[in-house]
Amino acid sequence: MIDVKYHKPVLISEVLAHLNKKKSVIDATLGTGGHSIKLLEAGVKVLGIESDPKILEIAKERLSKFDCLLVHGNFKDIDRIARENEFNKVEGILFDLGVSNLQLMDEERGFSFSNPSAQLDMRIDKDFQEVTGAILLNVLRKDQLENLFFKVLDLSSSRWLAKRVLEKRGIEPIKRVADFLDICEGLKGKARLNPATLPFLALRIAVNSELENLKEALPKAYDLLETGGKLLIIVFHSGEEDVIKSFSEDFVGSIRPTLEEVNNNPRARSAELFVLTKK
Repeated sequence: MIDVKYHKPVLISEVLAHLNKKKSVIDATLGTGGHSIKLLEAGVKVLGIESDPKILEIAKERLSKFDCLLVHGNFKDIDRIARENEFNKVEGILFDLGVSNLQLMDEERGFSFSNPSAQLDMRIDKDFQEVTGAILLNVLRKDQLENLFFKVLDLSSSRWLAKRVLEKRGIEPIKRVADFLDICEGLKGKARLNPATLPFLALRIAVNSELENLKEALPKAYDLLETGGKLLIIVFHSGEEDVIKSFSEDFVGSIRPTLEEVNNNPRARSAELFVLTKK
């Protein structure tokens, strides 16, 4: 059952096992505050960073009774945000990657294919991002499209999909979720997945520069940690995992959700928690 008011975070118990004894933690992906509320209840001092203004307002309301700092920003700027809020050295940092249930359920964002008539937008922060999913599909060259899809698909599928995009936009501009669904129809993949699932993921990653931002954020986050501090990262796909493993081979993982959690929260099925201790 999806909570329509708050995003349901994954691996809370596992996160708390590493962070609930810490004095100060940066929640670099605040969301609606699911992880942070548990940390605050345990007496941890929290700085929360959230790039989606709409989601941040929900978190502010939810956490209003706590003494915490909640900031609008992108975690790629974690060093500057920490410095400006006097979180210069911390004992823990958490990244819960991907998007929230609320964002996926937003019928006007185009993050998922639940509303075919929605604009193919996919921006997490409309205040600072100009390039939408539709724009990328309409302007990128064939090789650039192939590279975009290759983040989550095999080479053959990426080439097939790029060719379909070129054919579609040669007839008329790509504008809506329905247009991209039509492009993805016939893509071969895992039987249990809608053929559009991975292409939508690839496009969202590209629109929001998710992997590039993560690459930029990791060394900054590591520098902010005190010796013995913990860097926790929850990933949902191999692209994210590749980035963190390229940054350090010392990540301990992966910690997966229990069967009970997966049954209660299907989104947890693909989640993995990796932990790095600063030496």
